[in-house]
Amino acid sequence: MSQYPRLVPVGEDALLVEYEPEISLAVNRQVRQLAFRIEQAARAGITEVIPAYRSLMVYFDPDQVSLATLRDEIAAHTTSRQTVNLPAPRRFVIPTAYGGTYGFDLDSVATTTGLTSEEVIHQFAAQEYPVYCLGFLCSLAYMGGVPEKLHLPRLTTPRTWLPAGSVGFAGAQAVVLPIDQPSGWHYIGRTFVTMYDPHRSPPTALRPGDLVRCPNVSETEAQKWAGRFIGDCQIEGAADS
Repeated sequence: MSQYPRLVPVGEDALLVEYEPEISLAVNRQVRQLAFRIEQAARAGITEVIPAYRSLMVYFDPDQVSLATLRDEIAAHTTSRQTVNLPAPRRFVIPTAYGGTYGFDLDSVATTTGLTSEEVIHQFAAQEYPVYCLGFLCSLAYMGGVPEKLHLPRLTTPRTWLPAGSVGFAGAQAVVLPIDQPSGWHYIGRTFVTMYDPHRSPPTALRPGDLVRCPNVSETEAQKWAGRFIGDCQIEGAADS
């Protein structure tokens, strides 16, 4: 019998639910289904539910619900056979300029993979990336599905600064940076779409389960999107939440 899902107390006000230790759509779907069940139940005392790749953190108020009670209720959710209809994935197309001053690592990626720069751009830009979770900082969307030929480890020495909108990857994961920040991933392009706006609620239109594509466009076309919010890039699915 599998040891997962595993419920682990974290401090006095949080419970971590862990699924199989792998990054996969199947495991992530279990995480999102559990999050949906908990949110739909609207249990008093739960203050925040945060899904990740293969785990779910549930924060609670100990004055309203005990750890033991919450653990039993969440354990029941994990074994429930009730059908969970997750929101349909929405599709976002983010115009991206690749190479040149925007592709800091394009040449090194091409050299390492044995592909031409054009082949690297084509392979990356043609792929549709599922959003697994939002995290680290400022609603950064962690996406999977990078083509296997582009799987590279992180840089040995991270860059201390990259501009918001930088598009890159490491291993099977892809990101579009929401703010200026340091990073040790490989960056081959940039979008000028606003990925994060702290004055909006929520501050990004992306949510786990959505699908993202970063097509290759000219620098002029990419810059036409400067200042426009990521919500404007949605092309299919339900209205932004």
